Amino acid sequence: MPDKNAAAHRVISNGKLLKDLGYDVVFFGITKENQTNNSYCSQTVFDFQCFSRNYPTSINQWISYFINNSDYEKIIKNYENVKAVICYNMPSLPLYRLKLFCNKRNIKIISDCTEWYKGSIKGNIFIGLIKRIDSILRMHFIQMKLDGIIAVSEFLNMFYSKKGLKTVKVPPLVDYKDQKWKTSFKQSNNVIEIVYAGGAFSLKDAYVKDRLDLVVQALSYLKSIGYIFCFYVVGCTLDDFIVFYPDLIKDINLLKNDIMFLGRVTHEEAIGLVKRADYSIFLRDESIVTKAGFPTKFVESITSGTPVLTNKNSNVVDYLHQGINGFLIDTYSIETIINTMITPLSQSQLKLKQMKKNTYESHIFDYRNFKEQFEILLG
Repeated sequence: MPDKNAAAHRVISNGKLLKDLGYDVVFFGITKENQTNNSYCSQTVFDFQCFSRNYPTSINQWISYFINNSDYEKIIKNYENVKAVICYNMPSLPLYRLKLFCNKRNIKIISDCTEWYKGSIKGNIFIGLIKRIDSILRMHFIQMKLDGIIAVSEFLNMFYSKKGLKTVKVPPLVDYKDQKWKTSFKQSNNVIEIVYAGGAFSLKDAYVKDRLDLVVQALSYLKSIGYIFCFYVVGCTLDDFIVFYPDLIKDINLLKNDIMFLGRVTHEEAIGLVKRADYSIFLRDESIVTKAGFPTKFVESITSGTPVLTNKNSNVVDYLHQGINGFLIDTYSIETIINTMITPLSQSQLKLKQMKKNTYESHIFDYRNFKEQFEILLG
């Protein structure tokens, strides 16, 4: 809290929605910033009381994190008339114990499910295996016995609703009235600006999240045939990119001053760069991970008033309107990527300005549009 990762942004918006429905909302999570020896600390964020336990760092602490939830129970006991406990991707064993705890007190227990974690055995093999086993238990067994599921994607919504669970589909939400989303549209400069903002890959785990390599290859070819643009990459440095993709040095050299690697920046700075751009872009391979999740960067770009160039991942097609707030990129091959990027790169400055206006004024991910789903879930 308040804005270190996508989880914080999601639960804050959900909390605002629940508050508008008349509920008092209390958060409990983990933090890397607690410098005390206490088991948990307290702070206030957006007028919400927030409790945090220390982020696990050792094997013993990770084991405790996966099996122990006594701190959660202590906090819940401090409040009267608790209606529901919502668990954001909570580990399976604490989730099951919390279910038993809530059942005894006639408290609804609901999972806010935003991912299908496959787990990695790179790095610490022991921790990776624990996470894999935990994910299987949570997704296939424990969550099946809860009072409801808040599903971030259509994939998860269908998976659990077909099992007979009370399920609502809620993508990552925002408060469009928040000052950080206010946008003043730039003056035309005849150079189309594209931005990628996120963690495309991990050098440590050799993990690829977004296909930044395909974007670079496509843009280098498009530049070679005369298209004019500027591409900003947020989240990695040029050196990191070359280490991860050494075969793309020629493409980088061809792009020269038309590609800028900005490294890691604050979330506020990243949003500012997205606002300024004509398009944001990200491409993802299809897997159970991408089908089950929903890209927060898509939500943030649309809310910022910046049309999105992306492929059919998760259920973004439910919210992307061709030529209105973005364009779908066909990732069947590098040739289809190039061909489908020609249209967005050929738009006039007048058209680009109109698209940004349409995108900004849509408010499609504002939390106020999803009150009915939470009313259904909470009865």
